[in-house]
Amino acid sequence: MKTATAIIIALLIGFGSSFVIFNPNQTSTLSGETRSKQQYTCGMHPEIISDEPGYCTICGMKLTLKKDGYGSSGGLIVIDPTMIQNMGLKTTKASYRSISKSIHTFGKIKYSVPLVQTVNIKISGWVEKLFVDYEGAIVKSGQPLLKLYSPELVAAQREYLVALENKRKLSTTTISAISASDKLLEASIMRLQNWDISPDQIQNLAVTGKLEKSMIIRSPFDGVVISKKIVTGDYLKAGAEAFRIADISEVWAVAQIYEQDIPFVSLGQKAKVELPYMPGQVFKAEVAYISPYLGNDRQVEIRLNLQNPDFQLKPDMYAEIIFESQMLGDRLTLPLKAVINSGKKEIVYVAFDDGSFEPRIVRTGAVVGDDFVEIISGLSEGEGVVVSGQFLLDSESRLNETLTFTHQQGHESDTHQKQTNLPDHDDETDTVKKHKTMELSGIYTCPMPEHYHILQYGEGKCDECGMDLVPVEKTDNTEVYFCPMVECQVVSTEPGNCPKCGMHLIILKHGQDHD
Repeated sequence: MKTATAIIIALLIGFGSSFVIFNPNQTSTLSGETRSKQQYTCGMHPEIISDEPGYCTICGMKLTLKKDGYGSSGGLIVIDPTMIQNMGLKTTKASYRSISKSIHTFGKIKYSVPLVQTVNIKISGWVEKLFVDYEGAIVKSGQPLLKLYSPELVAAQREYLVALENKRKLSTTTISAISASDKLLEASIMRLQNWDISPDQIQNLAVTGKLEKSMIIRSPFDGVVISKKIVTGDYLKAGAEAFRIADISEVWAVAQIYEQDIPFVSLGQKAKVELPYMPGQVFKAEVAYISPYLGNDRQVEIRLNLQNPDFQLKPDMYAEIIFESQMLGDRLTLPLKAVINSGKKEIVYVAFDDGSFEPRIVRTGAVVGDDFVEIISGLSEGEGVVVSGQFLLDSESRLNETLTFTHQQGHESDTHQKQTNLPDHDDETDTVKKHKTMELSGIYTCPMPEHYHILQYGEGKCDECGMDLVPVEKTDNTEVYFCPMVECQVVSTEPGNCPKCGMHLIILKHGQDHD
């Protein structure tokens, strides 16, 4: 009996304890505490934050649950440490360093034009023999190129021999006669020399007295025959081109650089040249010419001098050219991946110690390879900048920017009407609630359907009928497109691209929220 009584008492104590621990009222209180930690915000006014659900005190919109870890104030983005870790945000500090601009371009090996000479025939005649009869032949200075028969040459030699003989006969006569004879002899010698008759040939003619019906045309210098326009038996008039010879002991490397790289290349600057067929071998070059104008492809031609004593560099070979331009002084730099380039501006996200981030417009300069970029303005040394995960911050920043713009354009002019015409929350009707959740874009149009093509930001009057413009959300006009870049202020009735920034126009989605 005592045992049964003890068991019953124990059971009663257990039930009582469970009632105290699992008290429904206490559970409700805990749930309420949990809910009170949740915050609500306005989609149109992110600065409105409340611990309880309700309506925005500015525009009357219903508050929505605030995303954990996110917030914004005055252009800053605030993220809690846990969210920062989950997003994989990493930062680095802007610092000064010595940088150089490296330019890589491709070009071709060419003949050095100043070292190309043409062998012309100065006297008419027939080609009796070719000593060099193919292009690409290597010749030395003074080497015979061709043998030319010329009747005029025979006559000139005869005149020379007559003048020489006359001088010998008049060696004992008067001084005036001797002087006249000397002048005649000098004239005949000059005539032969003008036809490229060498002094040795003239001396041989004087000794032997034997007329040569042909003359030898010799190479003016060392080089390679790059053009041959004659064959044996050709009749050549005075002035005809017979050969073109290029000295390739020095050649050009001709390449193109883009106009943004022009400031980093100067006359006399050293460069490196590498050829695909000789990997690992580097030739030294020097900039000899920079074109004074741009080509049709917005590039500038440059030429570099290259020494080629062993003839390893052959014309028309492809070459890679590398310029290294060391910039004076240390420059403020950031990792290249830290900069977001929208095409219109360059943005970085500056990190602060309190976990907030600020979008900052910067101006960049030289790019150091694929690693660093020079910061000309917008940052100071030691400021922390996001280098990983910044695109997530950029998305959040653009959202806040768009919401702020919408508020400025539409709600400031309509807030007073909403606050004075709407009844208290206790007496709200479905229509009132519908108007409270209506988002105004700030775009106005004519209330006349035939004038829906009249669109602008802000209030005004219709250019066609003179009526006051109304918010587009209060009309049936659904064909409205606008640029997502708020600063452009572009709105249209047709899809397409923004004429200012080039971004794709997006359609303004809204219902028929008017009565």
